[in-house]
Amino acid sequence: MKRLRRDPGNVPAWKPPIRVASGILIFFLSSFGQQTPAERWIGEGHWKRARAAVESRIREAPDDPLANFLLSQVRAAFGDRTTPLALAERAVTLDGRTAKYHRQVAEALGVMAQHSNSFQQLLLARRFRTEIDAALALDPRDVQANRDLLEFYLLAPRIAGGSRRNAAMTADRIAAIDPAEGFLAKARIAAYEKQPAQAEAFLKKAAEVRPASYRAAIALAEFCLAPEHPDLSAAEAAAREALRIDPGRADAYAALAAVYAGRGAWADLDATLADAAREVPDDRYPLYRAAETLLARIEGMDRAERYLRAYIAQEPEGNRPSLTEARRALDRIPRPADAGAPRPLLPRGHPDEA
Repeated sequence: MKRLRRDPGNVPAWKPPIRVASGILIFFLSSFGQQTPAERWIGEGHWKRARAAVESRIREAPDDPLANFLLSQVRAAFGDRTTPLALAERAVTLDGRTAKYHRQVAEALGVMAQHSNSFQQLLLARRFRTEIDAALALDPRDVQANRDLLEFYLLAPRIAGGSRRNAAMTADRIAAIDPAEGFLAKARIAAYEKQPAQAEAFLKKAAEVRPASYRAAIALAEFCLAPEHPDLSAAEAAAREALRIDPGRADAYAALAAVYAGRGAWADLDATLADAAREVPDDRYPLYRAAETLLARIEGMDRAERYLRAYIAQEPEGNRPSLTEARRALDRIPRPADAGAPRPLLPRGHPDEA
């Protein structure tokens, strides 16, 4: 989920557009087994930046397996249900010895299964296991592949291989590779089994692991924002920790926006949204989260409308609420009797400030 500041007069910040180097340069590090910039952007939720780099590379080298793999991920993040599987399969065809390419085939199959009938799901489950097993045979320490396998064990019916016991064993394997991810995996199992106290305990342990994990801090903040067990103070503290770890990603600002909208703390909300607009201008998810929280509280409808209109005005980042979802949220806003009533401005310093 980044930039140049102008001075503290709450003047809208200007930042030069992100320039993506040539595809060859962006993908150069992969030859040495290092993470490329495009992969790092994907890991941080900067899907638009990754898309520009990957599409440039695929035009230059359509037979690059890494480019096909990453384009499969990018397309999936932007809601494409047709091309990700073919792209991932092409990456495997070009290089069947790289674990993550098999893992991406499995993930694409998993997405397909979510939109298939029961019979098709059983067939897709078998293919999923073939690919995820191939990925883990090539790289048993691939945390994402192990997380995918854990989800399979939790969600698949027993006849297709689902198993709570195997899910727990997989969480233990993840913990041996990455302690924070291990606690997150155990929290996922606890949440699935509807054990919120145990889930919270694991999330707190994940957030305490050092070096600090942005993902763990955000997971704890989101748990504390859930309406079933709200704790706005704890959510704020966890989001602040995530912001300390990386101020250039949108998730922490989004969590803080939900906290301050939930409290009706308008000055804090305005400041958070202005910071988010300055630091992550290509991801307006914090605006959506603020509006979503206000709609749930049936408060600040004028603000909610303004935030949603600003969100719709820009293409959403990957793996964020779609424009359709935002328009549906906008339709839920009660219309005041006086449609000409003035609306509050966005936070001062926001690029869409009137």
